[in-house]
Amino acid sequence: MAGQPDSHSAPPRGSGLIPAGPVVPRQLPLAVRDFTGRAEHVAALDALLSENGPNSGSEAVVISALDGAAGIGKTSLAVHWAHRVQDRFPDGTLYVNMRGYGPGDAAGPGEVLDGFLRALGTPPDDLPQGVEAQAGLYRSLLAHRQVLIVLDNANSADQVRPLLPAAPGCMAVVTSRDSLTGLVVTESATRVTLDLLSFGEALQLVTGIVGPERAAAEPASVTALIRLCARLPLALRIAASRVGDDGQTMVADVVAELTDDRDRLDVLSDSGDERAAVRAVFDSSYQRLTADQASLFRRLGLHPGQDLSLHAAAAIGRLDPREARKLLGALAAAHLVEPSAGKRYRFHDLLRAYAAEQAMVIDSAQERDDVLESLLRWYANATHACDVLLFPGHLRLPPLAARSSPLPPFDDQQGAMAWIEAERLNCLAVLRLAANTGLHRHAISLAEGMRFLLLLGRLDEWLECGETGLNAARRSGDTAVEVRLLLNTSEALTLLKRWDEALAELDRAMTLSDDLDDDYCRGSVLNGIGLAHLDRGEFDKALVSLFEARHVIPRGERMEGVIEGNLGYAYAGLQQYRQAFEHCERGLALRRQVGDGTGEVGAMNGIAELLQTVGDHEKAIDVCRTAIARARAIRAPLSIAHPLETLAESLRERGALPEAVECWREAAALFARYGNEQRAHQARERIKDVSLQTSGPGSPPRAR
Repeated sequence: MAGQPDSHSAPPRGSGLIPAGPVVPRQLPLAVRDFTGRAEHVAALDALLSENGPNSGSEAVVISALDGAAGIGKTSLAVHWAHRVQDRFPDGTLYVNMRGYGPGDAAGPGEVLDGFLRALGTPPDDLPQGVEAQAGLYRSLLAHRQVLIVLDNANSADQVRPLLPAAPGCMAVVTSRDSLTGLVVTESATRVTLDLLSFGEALQLVTGIVGPERAAAEPASVTALIRLCARLPLALRIAASRVGDDGQTMVADVVAELTDDRDRLDVLSDSGDERAAVRAVFDSSYQRLTADQASLFRRLGLHPGQDLSLHAAAAIGRLDPREARKLLGALAAAHLVEPSAGKRYRFHDLLRAYAAEQAMVIDSAQERDDVLESLLRWYANATHACDVLLFPGHLRLPPLAARSSPLPPFDDQQGAMAWIEAERLNCLAVLRLAANTGLHRHAISLAEGMRFLLLLGRLDEWLECGETGLNAARRSGDTAVEVRLLLNTSEALTLLKRWDEALAELDRAMTLSDDLDDDYCRGSVLNGIGLAHLDRGEFDKALVSLFEARHVIPRGERMEGVIEGNLGYAYAGLQQYRQAFEHCERGLALRRQVGDGTGEVGAMNGIAELLQTVGDHEKAIDVCRTAIARARAIRAPLSIAHPLETLAESLRERGALPEAVECWREAAALFARYGNEQRAHQARERIKDVSLQTSGPGSPPRAR
């Protein structure tokens, strides 16, 4: 039977088809344009590759551990060398920043393996659960391939062990501030330790930054700058970059600034403390900032994500976006933040640590708490705005009071999905921060507002959000909110096929609903129980719970239409199609009655899928065209893709292959545009095998 059972917010699920051809990832970041020196280290890496790399005949797995102090240039060397040799690895180049040092959580093996497996062509539906299973599939995919893997900024041997290849032909380059002795001893890694630049290399680096004319005009100052920066590459880059292109800031001016603070110079030149060395160089830039620039810089260091947008910076700085853009431009010019793709900004991890440290030193605890509250409030309200646009008919908690934060930078579904693509990881980081700092109302609002994860098929993340929100609700003693979040976690567990766990969560929710004497909660919980049985193929049990849900749910609520639709799908599972159509039609009427436009489109698509199941493709085509027109009329592009897929299947059955292909093509483009690459891939696969595949009964549909 066609279709899938759905709750009030369930995402579509795919078939897990394997890609037709091999995937060759090339993930390296941009190479450093003015990379300087390190000839000895480059030669050592070249020798390792020649002796043990692809086509060498060696059976050894090549692992190189690049270690050295913070700011010594490990990443620059690794990326520079990898760009030089990646043509020797025809099956791809994988790269990840392990985030081993700096604020925020280090990248876990599971997170990295998930990304690598996807990059190597594994469909999301085929990704195994658990690090051990992921690592096994990863090693299997690398067997008989020639892939270069760069694991940057690791904090220990244990962090990277699951990511190392096991077969010859591949090479792993690991960079770390740690000596990685464990890898040297147990994995026979070759250690390549980076030291300070030679004077000649440092001179070449500074000259490349300030320009040959300026360096030639101030040779003594250039020499002094090299000495004061202790030939540390990061320090040299920051100090030399302060020399202005307009001629107003000379090399001598920068040298004078460095010389003024003797303690700073001592740390920079003589201390073996890598953080102290970098701190002194950052101080030389920080001291030149205006009060407003310095304030924003410190506050940016409290942001828990890897990058941030203009609007997030405005929120954390309590600024209007225009002023925030001006200050960010000044910080970027000083290389205290770096512009990145998509009009975003990011810190080097050392700069982030430095900025956060300055906030600890200069700002009071109350000021820091206020900054974090402002940031979390902005993210909570932005996710709420996304939820309103993407799920307009859903019952939800009210947003937190805005308190003059900038409005989210979107006002339609397309803009909301673009924001989500850029901010998803930040939203998760902010949610964890809210939970860790005891801001329970913010954590609850964020957890509920991230329903968009369902559209992206990121069920594990949706489950994490629900569990985090649940803990916050329990700590705040809000039983009604606890029930709502139990519904979210049970939905995620159902979609993950963890039905027993889902039913246990729903039992807890039912007990709380009885205590609250809330019929809406009871009806929603009973609907969730019905969905778990429906997804499990237990259609008789599903009917029992869904009929009870229909009996208790208050009339006129959107959930009433959802329950009717799911009753229809339960009957469809029992092949009792007359009752299935009656309930689905009733669900559609109720969706229209409450003004649930996107739910109306989903209900029509479910009816079309039922029509396909009974072989009435002409009527299915008419219903799909009506659903698509309705979705376009209400400007809900995310709702168009599903009826397009359904329409394509019926058109194919009727022999209208060119039009079917066009429908699949548009559906694939919509899925890809809004972040669901899994469904986009499935639509593309249907185009490929349109002449071979035949339609057949599938799982029962689900109300959307």
